Amino acid sequence: MRTMTDKQANAVYDVLVQECGAAESYRGDFVADQTKEEIREWRFGGRLGFGGKLWVQSDWTGKLSMAVACYSEDMTAERQAIIFKANERLKAL
Repeated sequence: MRTMTDKQANAVYDVLVQECGAAESYRGDFVADQTKEEIREWRFGGRLGFGGKLWVQSDWTGKLSMAVACYSEDMTAERQAIIFKANERLKAL
């Protein structure tokens, strides 16, 4: 497992706020948690509803991959577009 640096965690949270409508007030918790240990699932809600989550994994080299998703039963065309844009930005980090 691998943790994020402060800079990485803030960059990821920027995407969650800007693209997914995550609450800015939880940034500190996210950064603190992600810099201590690899948190593989982070519920942020926002415009993706209660099931809006960030999924984090590291491969055998330690490289992180991240993606956002929501519950399949809550999927709409608007949410699908949000997820696509957010995941493209997360991939680029």
